[in-house]
Amino acid sequence: MSGSGLTVDGGSAAVVLFAIAIALATIAVGAWVAVSAYNGYRRSGDRSTWFLAVGIALAAAVHASLRVVLSTAGASLFLVNTVAVAVQFTGLVFVLYAVYGNPGRRTTRVMAGAAAGGALVFLVPVALVRADALAPLAAATVANGVTAGLGLFVAAQAFRGYQRYDRRPMLLFSVGIGLLTVGSFAVLNVPAAWASDALRIGSVLTVEFAGLLSIAASLRTE
Repeated sequence: MSGSGLTVDGGSAAVVLFAIAIALATIAVGAWVAVSAYNGYRRSGDRSTWFLAVGIALAAAVHASLRVVLSTAGASLFLVNTVAVAVQFTGLVFVLYAVYGNPGRRTTRVMAGAAAGGALVFLVPVALVRADALAPLAAATVANGVTAGLGLFVAAQAFRGYQRYDRRPMLLFSVGIGLLTVGSFAVLNVPAAWASDALRIGSVLTVEFAGLLSIAASLRTE
C-alpha cells in the first residue's frame, strides 16, 4: 500500500476491523500468488517465473506484512511507510525484469540493482526529513510516487505484451500491477476531508487486494 500504516485515528471499529481483515487477506493472497509462481518455475525452469515469484512476494506479501508488524510494534507512520514502500519498490524491479528483461542473464547484477533501488527509496526520504528539507508526510509521498511510477511502467509493459500477443493473462497482470501501485496511490491521495484514516486505509487496502486477485487470475489462466 502506498500510504499510511495500520495504526489509525478516527473511524468506526467496524471500519478498522475491516481494514485489518483486508490487510491479512492481502498477505495471504500475495503469498499464494508468489508460491504459485514459484511452483511454475519449478515445473518449467523458466527464470522469468522465478523473478516474478520473488517480485510478487516482496511487492505484496512482505510489503503488507511489514506494515502490520511495524505498526503493531509501535513504529512511526513515516518509518512504516518508507520501509514498506522500499520493499515494494525492490519487488517491482524483480517483476519488471520478469516481464521486460532477459532473466536468463545477469541474475546477480539484477538482484543487486533491485536492492540498491529499494535502499535509495528508503534512504532518500529519511535524509530529506533529517535535513529538514521536507516534512515526513511530503517525503513519504515522494517515495510513494516514485514507486507508483515504477508500477505504472511495469503495468504498461505488460499491457504492451497483451496488445502484441493478444494474451489475456498479460492484460490481467497489467490491471493487477496497476491497481496494486498506481491505484492505491491515487486512492490514498484523493482529497477527502470527510474520510477517516481507517476508511482511507481500508479503501487503499481494498484496491490492493483487487489488484492481487487480478494477478492471481492471470496465473490461473496461463
